[in-house]
This record gives sequence, C-alpha cells and structure tokens, in this order.
Amino acid sequence: MRTASAAIVQTAFWIEARKSRCTYSEGSQRMSAINRPWVMPFVADCSAFVTVCYNWAGAPDPNHLHYDGYGYTGTLLSAGEHLALFRVNGRGVRVEEVEPGDVVVLGPGVGVHTALIVSKGEGDPICISMGKPGDPEIVRVSQMAYLGEQTYLRFNTMTRKVHYPPGHRRLR
Repeated sequence: MRTASAAIVQTAFWIEARKSRCTYSEGSQRMSAINRPWVMPFVADCSAFVTVCYNWAGAPDPNHLHYDGYGYTGTLLSAGEHLALFRVNGRGVRVEEVEPGDVVVLGPGVGVHTALIVSKGEGDPICISMGKPGDPEIVRVSQMAYLGEQTYLRFNTMTRKVHYPPGHRRLR
C-alpha cells in the first residue's frame, strides 16, 4: 500500500491548469467526473472537486460512500479526521499538522465551502478551491476566512495503485 497524497495534489493542479474547461455547478452533474479520470470538460462544486481529486488519484472515497456520487461538505466533515489547530494573532492558524492532500472546510455546522490543501504555505495554507464560476483557483485559506470557522480534515490516502495525471512525474 502507498499514499496517494502527492497524486491527489497533482490531480488538483492538473484540473486547475485546465480551468477554461471547468464548470462550477451544484446540479446533478457535479459528480459526473467520478471514475472518468482525465476527461474534460469537468463539472463540479467544491466538495465534488475534492472527491474527484481523490478518485482520480486512486485514493479511497473521502466521504466514505464508495464514490456513489452523493457526498457533500457535511459527509467530508463526518468522515475525516479532524486536525488540532491553533489560532495565531487572530488571523489564520498555525498549521504544522496540515499536509498537502488535506482538506479545509469553512463555515459553521456542515460548512459552506471546502477546498483541497496543496501546500502548507508557511502558516497560511495554499488551496485549490472550486467555489464559484471561473474556478478552480489557487487561494490561501486566509482569502476565504470571511466564510467563517475553519475545520481541517485528513483522510485515508492509502491505496494499492496510485494514479498520476498525464504528463506528471511521480514526486518522491
């Protein structure tokens, strides 16, 4: 078994590099890319984007729903390991525990938005977010802080077969 974390992050960058072929939608097509790796055009909302990155990389479903197409931000919150984080000077968080491939959920309750962490970002993680038309985009968590509280999650990324995007080399 190997971790798919690097492949998850590379998948997010691969999709973001093709953002002109991506459509933001909360409609019935939002999970249509599940089990259709590297096929464009791409339709998703924020939680579908995270789920598809895990699926295309070969990782287990972060929603714990066997990629049935019904996951959302709330199922990610229920299924993920919540990481302990600390506020720093009232802005942002100290994120020593956060790793690329982890997820941030913003907002109270079941959350209003989720994004995939692609870099620790020296205390202000860098994410790829699929939250509005024109996305995905590369943003820092602090740029989304207006959405409310931040919950950082980690998921099982162990798999027998890791899948990398076309044209990408495996990171060591």
